[in-house]
Amino acid sequence: MSRNKTNIKMQLNKRLDALLRIGIKKTNANRDTRNGFNPTRYEGIHSVKTADTYRRSINIFGDFCKRIGVKEIGQIDESVVGRFVEERKSNSSWTHSKDLSAINKVLGTDYKSEQFDIEKRKQENVVHNRQILTSNSTASAARNQEALWFAHATGARRESFQSLTPGHAIRSADGIVMGFQFKEKGGRERNALILPSERQAMTLFVDRKLSEVGEDGQLVKPCDSNANPHYQRGEYAKEMYAQMLDYQSRGKDIYAGYRSTFIDEQKYQKAIEHPRYKSQYVHGYDTRICAELSQQLGHNRIEVVINSYLRK
Repeated sequence: MSRNKTNIKMQLNKRLDALLRIGIKKTNANRDTRNGFNPTRYEGIHSVKTADTYRRSINIFGDFCKRIGVKEIGQIDESVVGRFVEERKSNSSWTHSKDLSAINKVLGTDYKSEQFDIEKRKQENVVHNRQILTSNSTASAARNQEALWFAHATGARRESFQSLTPGHAIRSADGIVMGFQFKEKGGRERNALILPSERQAMTLFVDRKLSEVGEDGQLVKPCDSNANPHYQRGEYAKEMYAQMLDYQSRGKDIYAGYRSTFIDEQKYQKAIEHPRYKSQYVHGYDTRICAELSQQLGHNRIEVVINSYLRK
């Protein structure tokens, strides 16, 4: 006998599919801000990676619901979600947060970790892969040097620079490569400044690649997963902060007249005017410079630059 209704796991996946907005920029999505509506919460899923992450969590949750006899989405309430969290209590707080984000997105709910006695993530407990790997690392292999140097010069994430072409280089009027246009998750585009100390070398590198692969060819070959380009991103942050300080102390423009290409002034003002940064210096770091650096890293948050990069 054929089934009249799909099982709960399929129902959850269909609900997720209905939220997909892959290829549509968030800035182009219709946004109705009347009556306190928060468009950023309900506007859908714009990133393939985010969709994949949510689907993994939803499939695990769907299997759990089937096992305990939940057959309809309407049967899912706080008690069901609480049982799911309790069964997975040995997982990290990050995993719980990820699972709840997926559930909230699909169900249109607003469950929070505190409701289920999940320890909140603390800054001091967040570990980033910005250390040199000493075991099974291939960072020293010749095949990885190009990608690691590029990550160090640009501060780019692995996922961002591997899709770059010579045509994404941003040049000054005299042909010097100043930075790159990156496409991040969700289709968001941003411009990022390269280290001034690497501009000449980067210009020669891009010019060589242009002659070899053309404007639309691959600029940087992928590196091994355990070569850890994210460590180089951390080094970029520290060096760029130091060079920004140096340029400022000498009264020079690190952007060489192209500040508007790399800095969104509205975001910059919003960052430095936050009540948290009434003092220009936090933990000894210049928050104005950190606000500029945060845009180059694609975070736009001063506290992330200070706590996750400069103080590490």
